[in-house]
Amino acid sequence: MTALPGLGSVPLASHLRQEDLLRVYALVPAAGRGTRFGGAKLLAKWNERELLGHVLLALGGARAAGLVSNTIVVHAPEDEAVRSLIIDYHAHPVAARSALGELSDTLRAGIEAVSSRETGLEPSALLICLGDQPLLRIEVIRALVEAWRTSGLPAVRPAYRDSPGEPGHPLLLDRSLWRLAAELRGESGLAPVLAARGIAIRSIPVGGRNPDVDTREDLSALDAREDAAQL
Repeated sequence: MTALPGLGSVPLASHLRQEDLLRVYALVPAAGRGTRFGGAKLLAKWNERELLGHVLLALGGARAAGLVSNTIVVHAPEDEAVRSLIIDYHAHPVAARSALGELSDTLRAGIEAVSSRETGLEPSALLICLGDQPLLRIEVIRALVEAWRTSGLPAVRPAYRDSPGEPGHPLLLDRSLWRLAAELRGESGLAPVLAARGIAIRSIPVGGRNPDVDTREDLSALDAREDAAQL
């Protein structure tokens, strides 16, 4: 398989030419402590696969479809279990600088890792995917990427039909907005920074839902929902 320059030996889909690939990088912040879950949240199993594994599997499908050119996952320093899982799914691991696991630090580390490899010669975007959302679907990724490609929208997110009023993920950001990562603080993501700058995030209506798994009760709720769907 072909490797994307600057990202080591991470494989790309062999049937795609590198010049045909979209410059959309998937970024997964995976350095949090998972305190509300009781620790090691992203390695917890659902449907016989780690929560993070479900996300990375979906992003692997997006890479194979040519929607995403590469997947960068920021993990906690010394977290060899998560790092090993990232490599198993052919994604690129980046160690966070701090062991605190704050979302702001994690996002900055990922954006800096991508920016350092960018030439700036082609349009690029980041697709920020949360590692604790195992219901991530490739058709949602496709909708966001196509909205960015065809409409030039600088910030796009899904609006899930089954969870109205909730901010949807992933969040796609044009490269022109990456510099705003310097303004991130604590556990806040990029949405408040964009709002403070008066930058609107366009919502794309999609079906279904994509809930966070913050607690063990959330994980049980996923199981309950699947059982109900099979009745």
